[in-house]
Amino acid sequence: MPLIIVALAVVLLLVLMTKFRINGFIALFVAALFVGLARGLSLTKIYDAMVTGVGDQLDELILILGFGAMLGKVLADSGAAQRITTSVVDVFGIGRVQLAMVLTSTCIGITMFYEVGFVLLIPLVFTIVRECRLPLLWVGLPMSMTLSTMHSFLPPHPGPAAVTGTFHASQGLTLLYGLPIAIVSASIICYVWPRLAFVKRINPRVPVSLITNRVFAEDELPRFGTCIVIVVIPIVLMGASAVAELSMSDGNAVLPYLEFFGKAPVALLIALLLAVILLGSKIGGTEDAGDSPAEAGGAGGVPAGGDGAATATAAPAVSATETAVVERGRFQAAMDSCAEAVKPMAMIILVIGAGGAFKEVLVKSGIADYIADFTKGWHVSALILAWAIAVLLRIAVGSASVAVVTAAGIVLPLVQGSGTSPELMVLAVTCGSIAASHVNDPGFWLFKQYLNLSVMDAIKIRTTYTTALAVLGLGGVLLMNTFVGA
Repeated sequence: MPLIIVALAVVLLLVLMTKFRINGFIALFVAALFVGLARGLSLTKIYDAMVTGVGDQLDELILILGFGAMLGKVLADSGAAQRITTSVVDVFGIGRVQLAMVLTSTCIGITMFYEVGFVLLIPLVFTIVRECRLPLLWVGLPMSMTLSTMHSFLPPHPGPAAVTGTFHASQGLTLLYGLPIAIVSASIICYVWPRLAFVKRINPRVPVSLITNRVFAEDELPRFGTCIVIVVIPIVLMGASAVAELSMSDGNAVLPYLEFFGKAPVALLIALLLAVILLGSKIGGTEDAGDSPAEAGGAGGVPAGGDGAATATAAPAVSATETAVVERGRFQAAMDSCAEAVKPMAMIILVIGAGGAFKEVLVKSGIADYIADFTKGWHVSALILAWAIAVLLRIAVGSASVAVVTAAGIVLPLVQGSGTSPELMVLAVTCGSIAASHVNDPGFWLFKQYLNLSVMDAIKIRTTYTTALAVLGLGGVLLMNTFVGA
């Protein structure tokens, strides 16, 4: 019965959004209310679950999305995204742009959450699409698929990190075993999925509100080194924090600083401030605003059309006040870009928050507990059972974290004394947790909104590719088990 209620809620959500064109933000709350009432929750509990779900889901994510969108817009409006794009295309060529996205996303995805990496890389995707006249999904899918894989399969991401403790597994060995499985799985999916006929028929356009229409001349572009430093700064800060947490003792005096500056919102804010300072003069032609009166009048401070005698009354040097006005103009252009960046983010944030509310009502209604009881009598391989339970929980609840933690708790008694590698148990659970991302997964809405897809098209693409990744991941775990198992 509980699973039927979940299925009906998903159908209701799809009908509201596709047939009646109800906004996703509203439709998700209606679906959450339906689940709560159908499961017998009181109105107070339903309300509390909704509020908790929105808060827990947005939490620091709202800062990540806000700072990330601002950073992306400044990079785009200053020409930095165009500079990086042209450099990437020059190195790899248009024919290998998907390979470039896979390699870039792999490096970023090892340390960054899916949402952070997505928000950081999506401006680059948009610029490549526009400059090279490529389909949005051709470039965007390899990025999203690779980030999804790294986030779900590998520590130090939350799901894998949480269950390494449950199974008493080594994070280092889990990463060592999981990295080849993740890379191979992502590479296969990234090559196959964009080439499938049903995917190629879907051709969304880049959201106009998230890009700049200006095409910069070569001499207007910022230096490549400056652009790369700004983009790499958050990666380095978060990577250093992750390494420090694994290698430093709790009493180390440096650790709190590395942890603070490695927080995603802080790292993105630092990158944003650097972008404003270093690239602000490139936005909106404000660089020309720095011309002094002398420069405006002509060489040597001679007013245009004047004669040599005018040198005696040459324009005075620029005052401190005028310099401040120029600086204010530079920063104002950057701040205008930041303000423009957050306008289209409003609905994205609301939809993601509503997805969190839907997920929380599902959790509070006892769906996870029902699945745990339902699977207790299954007699199959611990690796396959762990994967299957995680898949069921992921489909029903939408939360990968709930799926991995609950599945790990269910199969833990089977692992103890069985000789099964605890690291492979971690990977089996985490591979299952990526499966079938759909409307109850907030990440689904991030993917849908940024890639400008309809709900049905997002289901056709994201739900299928995440399921394929889960199956490939399980295959990799079972193959690895023949070498490192009992």
